[in-house]
Amino acid sequence: MARCFQGARRAVAADRRPSRRPGGRLVLVLVAAALVLGGCWDARDVEDRAIVVGVGLDRARGGRIEVSLEVTIPGGTTTRPGISGNQPGQRGGLQGGTKVVLAATGATVHEAIAHLRDAARFDIFLGHVRVVLVGEDLARAGVLQHLEMLVQNPEIRRLIPLAVVRGRAKDFLTTTMAQDATAALYLSQMLDDLTRTGRAPNVDLSRFLTDVSEPGVDPVASVLRQAAGTEAGIDWAGLAVFRDDRLQTIIRPPEAWYLMWAMGSPRRTTLYVPVREPVSGGVVLDIFHVDSRLNLQGPPDSREAVLRLLVEGRVVEHRAGGIDLTDTATMRRIQARTQRDLQQRVQRIVARVRDLGADPFGIGRALRVVEPSLWPQPGSATRQAAERIEARVEVVVRVRRTGLTIR
Repeated sequence: MARCFQGARRAVAADRRPSRRPGGRLVLVLVAAALVLGGCWDARDVEDRAIVVGVGLDRARGGRIEVSLEVTIPGGTTTRPGISGNQPGQRGGLQGGTKVVLAATGATVHEAIAHLRDAARFDIFLGHVRVVLVGEDLARAGVLQHLEMLVQNPEIRRLIPLAVVRGRAKDFLTTTMAQDATAALYLSQMLDDLTRTGRAPNVDLSRFLTDVSEPGVDPVASVLRQAAGTEAGIDWAGLAVFRDDRLQTIIRPPEAWYLMWAMGSPRRTTLYVPVREPVSGGVVLDIFHVDSRLNLQGPPDSREAVLRLLVEGRVVEHRAGGIDLTDTATMRRIQARTQRDLQQRVQRIVARVRDLGADPFGIGRALRVVEPSLWPQPGSATRQAAERIEARVEVVVRVRRTGLTIR
């Protein structure tokens, strides 16, 4: 505000100097008025604003939805009756604390958030949401309508990480985190670390809604679960596979890794594969790079989808003696056995997911590229055409030793 008045004083001082152009005095007066009257109309004190850092969506009775908001309040505040705020796990409670989880139900996300706004004395601000969690029951019932209503709020960013949780999302937001003041901040950083290190796909609101809306591909999302003995009592439980916007199944590791490879995500990952030689206890390979390609082959009446995977790994351990890693023939045998084993594993998970009618591989999307006649047709036509195509997996493995590549 002080800057506004300083700008106005400078404009008035300039107005006192003679102007060579007609109407210059009027222009300066209008500029001064704009500086004074504009720019600060929506200012709110930070003590009156609750910053939402986490959003949880759960299925409620009667087809309604429960929205949970984890908020940070600088000076502490209170809520009115009818809204749950004193949740287990919150820090400091409502008497001067910094964290509180508010929850309300409604027929839609808009209605539930409106109830929360009406019941709280502070202004709820959604511009700093760090993570969106969806309960498993709601994910199985369908999430498109609820997520679309959430992103219609102009304060919500589209690149917020999205995850499905085993159980209720509200329980995860009310978890006490020893490392961070809020559960949402910890979960957001956890998902970011998993994505950055190639252990989970990068799924945010924008990508999820794009995959749901685009014919020919189905979305996936990371699954979190509560687990004792972990850093914060929460760990990564696998991948949620959707058909349109409904959760079909949860793929647990290590099958989840193979599914990610077939989807082309991530480009880098870490996986240990034991390969047994008859003369030893076996070797362990560190898979550090995977490149995936999807191609459609054959004429239109007998097309085949071929998923080609290039898997690169290095020998990190071999148990017992008897293996000469400097022998090219031995390394080729290890490479061939690993290739056959991984090809069978990936083929099984691809078949399992396709039996559910889901297509996270983008076979339908690739089909629309070569068959433009599908463009004006509804998405169901693309799905039916893609389901008739057989999917085959081809894996090429390259094993490296320290400083060497087996060719």
